Amino acid sequence: MERKGDYPNQSISLPIHIENQSNSQFYGTLSLSNGIELPCVIFVTRIETESDWLDIAIPQASFEKIFPYKYPLTYELNPWLNKIDEIYTRLAETIFANSPFDLAMIGEEITGYTNQEEITVKIVKNFTCILPNHLQRQLGLEGEGKELSNKLRMFEQTYSE
Repeated sequence: MERKGDYPNQSISLPIHIENQSNSQFYGTLSLSNGIELPCVIFVTRIETESDWLDIAIPQASFEKIFPYKYPLTYELNPWLNKIDEIYTRLAETIFANSPFDLAMIGEEITGYTNQEEITVKIVKNFTCILPNHLQRQLGLEGEGKELSNKLRMFEQTYSE
């Protein structure tokens, strides 16, 4: 196994087989349009009777090395976060085209905050969410937000909690 920086560089075969009651971890990189690569950790989690989760996390220390990072991690203090959101949005579109999901959320420490059964319009306004058509209808949000591919719509955070 080769190493790139602090992360192992090993290819995985797709599709990934998810076992019942499992948590798999993978390492990778996300490439920005300017050639900068950010390390990431990918977690695939399955819990019986709950949603499957795909988490793609970028260590904050990586942001601190590359961008003028200011905490708290808000768009107002860190406008470069918009570039990161664009990467996550493209990833969501690609994933959805191959494996449709019920809900995608973008943000710091967002894992497990809600799921497709418990999400509300208030949550959609507090976080950046990507919703498939059926969830847009369920929440009465058809035609709102930014149109993406595959009838997905992105609803960007409108205010901070």
